[in-house]
Amino acid sequence: MFFVIFLNLHFLIKQYDKELYQASAQALNHASASIANEMEIIEKLSDNIISDSVIQENLYQLNQTPNSKRDAAYKRDAYEALFPYAFSNQYIKSINLVLGDGSNICMGNSDDIKRFPMARLEETADASSGRVSWVPALQPGQDVCCIRMLRQLKFLGLNKLADLYLVVDMETLISDSLQSAGYSSDNAPFVLLCDEKRIYPAEPYHDEMYPQLLEDMAAADRSYTIASIDSKKTFIIAGSLPFIGWDYLYFRDYNPIFHNILLAKFWMVAVFTMSCITALVMLWLVFGRILSHMGFLIEKIRCFGNGTLPPRQISSYIYEGRQDEIGQLHRAFDEMTKSVKVLRDENYDKQLLLRDATIRMLQQQINPHFLYNTLDTINWMAQKYGADDISTMVRSLGNLFRASITGQEDLIPLREELSFLDNYIQIQTIRFKDRLNFEMELPDHISHIQIPKLCIQPLVENALKHAMEYSDQMCCIRFTFCEREKDYLIRVANTGSRFEENLLQKIENKEITPQGSGVGLTNINSRLKLLYGDSYGLTFYNQEEMAVVMLTIPKERRSFHAKTHDC
Repeated sequence: MFFVIFLNLHFLIKQYDKELYQASAQALNHASASIANEMEIIEKLSDNIISDSVIQENLYQLNQTPNSKRDAAYKRDAYEALFPYAFSNQYIKSINLVLGDGSNICMGNSDDIKRFPMARLEETADASSGRVSWVPALQPGQDVCCIRMLRQLKFLGLNKLADLYLVVDMETLISDSLQSAGYSSDNAPFVLLCDEKRIYPAEPYHDEMYPQLLEDMAAADRSYTIASIDSKKTFIIAGSLPFIGWDYLYFRDYNPIFHNILLAKFWMVAVFTMSCITALVMLWLVFGRILSHMGFLIEKIRCFGNGTLPPRQISSYIYEGRQDEIGQLHRAFDEMTKSVKVLRDENYDKQLLLRDATIRMLQQQINPHFLYNTLDTINWMAQKYGADDISTMVRSLGNLFRASITGQEDLIPLREELSFLDNYIQIQTIRFKDRLNFEMELPDHISHIQIPKLCIQPLVENALKHAMEYSDQMCCIRFTFCEREKDYLIRVANTGSRFEENLLQKIENKEITPQGSGVGLTNINSRLKLLYGDSYGLTFYNQEEMAVVMLTIPKERRSFHAKTHDC
C-alpha cells in the first residue's frame, strides 16, 4: 500500500508540476507579448513620423533644393517636428532622420546610432521599401533599432526622402515587461536571440547551449524544460516575439521559483512516510507483543520437554486475566502441564513403591532358603560330631541371620558384604573340611565400593551346591575382583560343575526347573537390573575346567532405574 500510494502521489505531483510549468511558460508569454506590443506601438509611432506633414514638407524641400540657403531652416523645422514624438514613448532613446547626403537630424543622443552598422541599416531600409525592420546593434547590448524608409507622400511621388532610425532602449523595455508579468531579470537572465545569436544582454550566458535548447524544445513540442546549469537545477522557458520573429530564452533558478511547491511536496512525502513508518512501528509492536507470548509458549513447551523450569520472566507472567487467544493457549498449556506433572508424580511414586516392594520380596525369598540349609547342617554336625564346632557355626549363623533381617539399605559397602561371605565360608569349611578350597583375590582400595546387599554369598552357595553336595571330589572356589573403565567385575568360579548354555534365560523361561539356589540367582539378576539397568546383572559361562558366574555393576550409579515392565 505504501509503494502504490507513493507511486500515485508521485504521478500526481508530476502532473501538477507539468501544469505549473505550463502556467509559468504562459505567464512569460504575457511578458513577451508585452514586449512585442511595445515594439508594435513604436512601429505605429514610426508610421506617424513618416506621415507627418511638417516633416514631409521640410524633407521634400531639402530634397528638391539641395545646398539651398534655407536648408538649415528646413532641418530645424524637421527637428522641431520630431520633438513631440521623442517624448511620446519612454523606450525611444533617439530619433534619427538620415538624409541622402549623410547628414543626420537627430532628436536625442546622436551617438546612439553609432553603435549600429550604418551600411547594414541603410541596406535594410532600402530593401524594406518603407516597411518596418528591426536591426540589433553591432555588439550584443541594450539597444535595438527600428528602421523605415521615409518616402515622399506629396504628389504620391514615393521618392526616398530619408531613412528613419528609432533607437529603442531594449533593456528597460524587457525589464518592465518581466516585472509586469511577475518576473525579475536581476538574477534570471532573459536572452533575446536573432538567428540563434544573442542580441541581448551584453554579457554572455552559456551561448553554446542556445541552439540545442531551442532544438530540443521544438522536438518535444513544448516551451519549457529543466536543465542543470552551473551545478544548479534551472527552469528554462523559450518563445518568440510576435511580428518580429526573434526568439527568447528565460533562465531561472528552479528552487526559488518552486520553493513553496517543493516545500509542500517535501512535507507531503515526509508526513506520508512518517505515517507509514509509524503504522509499521505500531504493527511491529503489536505483532511483536503477540509473537513474544507465542515465543513464551514455545519456550514453555521446550522446557517442559527437557524437564527444566522456564525462565523467570516467562513463569512470572500471569495469563489468568487475559481473555484473548493467547491467554487461552497459555492457560490450557499450564493446566495440561499440571495434569501431566500430577500423573507423572503419581506414576513415579507407584514405581518407587513397587520397586522397593520387589526388592524386599526378592531379599525375603533368599533369607529363608539359606536359613533352612544352615539349620539342617547344624543338626547334622551335632549328630555326627561333638559340640566343639557348634559354637562356631552358631556364631556364624547368627551373624548371617542378623545381616539378613536387619538394615533396609539397598546398597552396602563391599567390606560388609565380604564379612557376610566370611561367616558363610566358616560354616561351610566346618561342614566340608579339606574338601573345600576357597581362594579370594582382592585389591586393597575396594572397601568403599557400594554393592547390593547379599548378592555375593548366593553365588558361592550356588557353587557349593552344584560342586560338592553330589560329589566326593575336592572343590576349589575362586573369588576375584577386577575393574574396567566404567564397571566393576566380581567373578565366582568353581570346579566340579559346568553351566548349560543360556542357563539364566532357560530358568526364567521355565525351560529348566531350578534346584537349590536357582531362584536365588534369578533374584540377584533381577535386583541388579532394577538398581542399575538392563546393561548389568549376572553372566554364566565356562572357562577351562571351571564354571564362572560374573556379577557386573557400574562404578557410578545413575539416577535412571529399570523400566516398569522389568518389575
